Amino acid sequence: MADQPGIMPRALNLPVLGLVTVLLSAAIGASYVYVDLSLNRMGASATAIGLNAAMPALGWFLATPFLPLLVHRRDTRIVLLALPCLAVAAMAGFALTTDQTAWMILRFVFGSSLGILFRLVEYWISAASGPDRRARNMGIYAALFCAGVAIGAGILPLVGLTGWPPVLLMIGLIAAGMAVMATLRRGPPAIATLPRRLMTGFAGPVAIAVIAAGLIGLFEAVPYTLMPVYAVRVGMTEDFAALTTSAFMIGQVLFLVPLGLLADRINRVAVLALAGMVGLVSTVALPAAIGDAVTMIAIILVWGGFAGSIYAVSLAMLADRLDGPDLAAANASFGTLYAAGALVGPPLHGLVMEWHDPQGLMASSALLFVALLGLIAWQAMRLVLRNQGRPA
Repeated sequence: MADQPGIMPRALNLPVLGLVTVLLSAAIGASYVYVDLSLNRMGASATAIGLNAAMPALGWFLATPFLPLLVHRRDTRIVLLALPCLAVAAMAGFALTTDQTAWMILRFVFGSSLGILFRLVEYWISAASGPDRRARNMGIYAALFCAGVAIGAGILPLVGLTGWPPVLLMIGLIAAGMAVMATLRRGPPAIATLPRRLMTGFAGPVAIAVIAAGLIGLFEAVPYTLMPVYAVRVGMTEDFAALTTSAFMIGQVLFLVPLGLLADRINRVAVLALAGMVGLVSTVALPAAIGDAVTMIAIILVWGGFAGSIYAVSLAMLADRLDGPDLAAANASFGTLYAAGALVGPPLHGLVMEWHDPQGLMASSALLFVALLGLIAWQAMRLVLRNQGRPA
């Protein structure tokens, strides 16, 4: 692709970045199991465990606005190697103390450092990919991330859940990711000038993409934290409940690349609308499938694939319309809104679920897809009115 104005060119080595993504997301997946079960073993309350789980999202929310500064006229490869070092230091700290307050700080450092690294990788892929393969590349990245999380969560019990073995496993995964990252000669595209401001001036597809980030951040608390609870409360077994999150992630692995390819070949907003419609239909269909385990898992697979594609397609949309400092600012806004949604989502969905137990969870989920479809329809109407010469 031609170099984008305002961006210092960088080659994209997707296989290497893909391997880095799998290794580091495996460490994240293992940390979910390790930290939450360890806190439970320490006697932490459910509220304390929930607050601890929110620490990575808080870190992303606070740090993501500084993403343009990280890629401003510097060798960003240094940043990509420094962030995992922070994660390793935090992970070692988990084995050295049982103080719950300290664990909140450690998870903040661990989650936010790797989270910012992935924001940089996402910016790299979207900025360096050609428009004919951008959504596909983002789909590959997102699918590999989900696969890594599933692998990490799956292999942790094999090495044990107490003492140094699980900690050394996660440190080893991060160190392996750093070693692979070190083979890259350059980092993400640097920008020549800093954007003057964030979170303003977005319109059309860019506005859809940025707002979609907040909506998908709000939604992801459903499959990752509350869906197993929902399954138990509608009468399914705990073994089945444990499968729901895995089914959602497997759906992303199966669907993200095909949907990315589709988005590269037709209008990306149309694919985003399709994902929103399938997500809405899946949400409405789930309560009707209660009691039929096979049908529920099938719906969750489709739900995961199409809902997960919203994130990847939205990121691709940003780089279609923006470049240089504007792209860096939009990616920062995207990450900030996603983090805000991830921070607010768990308690919000939990409150609605308690208000109308358990179907309130499906109602709050459906409203997010309705909001996305409403935003797309509103932007389409504005475009039609503008083309007709009428005030939008």
